[in-house]
Parts: sequence; C-alpha cells; structure tokens
Amino acid sequence: MKDTKAILSIAYKECESKIKSNMNGFKKYMSNFMSYRTRQFYSNAPYEMIYFTHTDIEEFFNSTKIDKTVITDAISKTYYAAIGNFNPRYAKDECTMAILCLVRYFLLNKMKKELDLALILLSFSGKLYPSIWHGSFPVTPPQENIMDYVINYKASNKFDIVSKGNVVNAVKSVSDTWVESYPDKFKKFTDEDCVYLIQQLHNRIRSFMNNIAELYYEAYKNKEYLTYDSDNVSEDNYRLADNDSLKLERYTDKAMTRITAKGVDFRICKMSSSSRVKMNELKSIIENIITNNKNMDILREYIGLSIALYFREPNSSKDVTDLAFVSFCIKPKPNTKDKYLLRHKECLDLLLVNNSEHFLRRKNNDATRSAYYRAMNAYFAITIQEANK
Repeated sequence: MKDTKAILSIAYKECESKIKSNMNGFKKYMSNFMSYRTRQFYSNAPYEMIYFTHTDIEEFFNSTKIDKTVITDAISKTYYAAIGNFNPRYAKDECTMAILCLVRYFLLNKMKKELDLALILLSFSGKLYPSIWHGSFPVTPPQENIMDYVINYKASNKFDIVSKGNVVNAVKSVSDTWVESYPDKFKKFTDEDCVYLIQQLHNRIRSFMNNIAELYYEAYKNKEYLTYDSDNVSEDNYRLADNDSLKLERYTDKAMTRITAKGVDFRICKMSSSSRVKMNELKSIIENIITNNKNMDILREYIGLSIALYFREPNSSKDVTDLAFVSFCIKPKPNTKDKYLLRHKECLDLLLVNNSEHFLRRKNNDATRSAYYRAMNAYFAITIQEANK
C-alpha cells in the first residue's frame, strides 16, 4: 500500500502554526497536568492508574488552540484511514497524533525543555501509559507491600523504575531513548513513519511495565512482601547543623502560615486523593485539622519532623522545593525503633484519629490505613513545597 504524508502536510502544519503563538498556554496546561498527578508521578513504583480523561484532551486542544477538526481531516487522508481494524488504533487518535507533531516540532527546533514536556504528555496520554498499566494489572491495583518488595529486593538497578527513582522519571527515560533512536523518521515524518514511531513508543513503555508486572506477580505467587520490620536509620544521623535547624524552622513557619492563612487547598486535595481516600473525605479531614487550634502544635511538630527526616537522608539536597522531597514524604517508611520516625507516625495518627471518624472505623485494615497515611503525607508535603517556592 502506498505511503502518504497527510500528517506532515496537514496536521503538523496546523500544530506548528498554533504552538508558535500559544506556547504559554501549552506550558500552563502542562503545569496543571503534572501538578494534578504529582503523587502518582513521584511514587517510587506504579501503584495505581494515572488517568487521562476527555477533559484532559479538551483542555489540551483549548490551551494550544490546535484545531482538532484539522487533525481529524489529516488522519482521514492517511493510507490507513479506510482500514477498519488498523493497528495501532491510536494512529487514528487526534490527541495522540497532535502531541506527536509537537514532539517533532520541539525536537527539530532543539527546544529541550518544551520537548521534555511533550514527551511526558505523549507517554502519559490515554492510549499509552494508562492503557498499558491497565493491561499489566487488569484485575486489581498492585498491593503496595508486594510492589515495594519488588522494587527493593527483586528489581535490579537495570530497571528504570529503580535507577530513576520514581514513575515519571522512569517513563521519561524510556521516551528519551525512543526520541533519540529515530532521527530519520522524525525528519521524513511520512504517515508510515508516524505509525512506526508511535508503535515503538508504545512497545517500549509496555516492555517497561511488563518487566515490573512479571516480577510483581512472581512475588505475589511466592507470597513475598515487605513487612517494614527493619531498623535501618541511625539516630545519630538526626542531629542537624545549626544552619540546617534555621532552615528547617523557616520552612516550617512558611508552611504553617500558608496552611492557616489559605485554608484547605482543593487542588492539592485532588492531587493527593485516591480510590480509597476520596477528595471530599481528605478535604473534610484537612478542614477539621486546620479549623481546630488544638491541632496546631501536633501539626507543626508533624511538619517539622517531615522536613527533618528528609534533611537526614543520605545525599539530601535539604531543599523542600525539590521534587525529591515530595517523593520522600510519600514513600512508605519502615516500622522501626527510631524515635523520630515513630514520633512522626504518632503525630500523623493523632491528626487522623482526632479528625476523621472514617479513619477510626477503618484503621485496622492495613491497606486502608496505608492509603490514609499516603494521602495525608502527600497533601502536607505538596503544601510545604509550594509554601516555600
């Protein structure tokens, strides 16, 4: 079948024209896109689905001003348009092909920062990462204690999820390799090239996810899981230099000021919620905490300990505006005799027990309790980070 150039001659021209005058709109869209998914992006393993919705698609076209009907027209003129069961199906998806065009534009124009954003968007768009994740874990989401065992004991440093430290950096590493591997195809950009390129990215992300899933189901079958029973943190490491103590106080003060002045941040609630702890429930808990002055001393101690524990991490930047801070706070902590970790958990428990009836009724379920911890840690970590930017 004869190759065509409809994507290049029609869709790419539309995307190139519109992105030149709507770059700020695209960057704002990407800022929101990543902010809403901070907790999932910076998790140290693919614990849950990262959704890409119809709203995300509409907002993409609205923010870039790319005319979706032009992309539809381009796809209708490709050699594969009339093939009903054409594979890959996402070659007929307007959003996927428009983002692919932006990847080409940023690549050819050597716009590294913008290219990085487009690669993240393409990789996590609905036809790629979300679909692949669902295919790898089709019945239920991975159990955290099993997945944590896989990441800590079964997956070697050759796995991007281990070497890169979190989901978004791991997938970004996969897409970086992909975009660097086909310079000729990005240059020619025939419709067959477009199909090949998007299929290759899909295959690479699928391989990345399948490698993790294979180890996960192996661990599940063998009943291998993390019990968090190791004490691997030295109390001596907790001592902070005077300048670190001053920095810690400053970070804590700014966070408390933001919390008391601004109230509940619905956006951060949405980012921190999950299937087990819904946004409205988390909002209610945070609202109960910050509207009762009796919680303030415990809350301040909890926030200070969150920062101090990050400071004593090996190779810590000691800068809470770093993305690594949020990732550290969300990461499950081992059960330990270390008194600072124990007190941090105790503060978190007190905040939950005193401000959430739902938590009181459900706290005996390990998975549910862990979900509440993760949601609370995420909410306050992101708040601390944003208060100090």
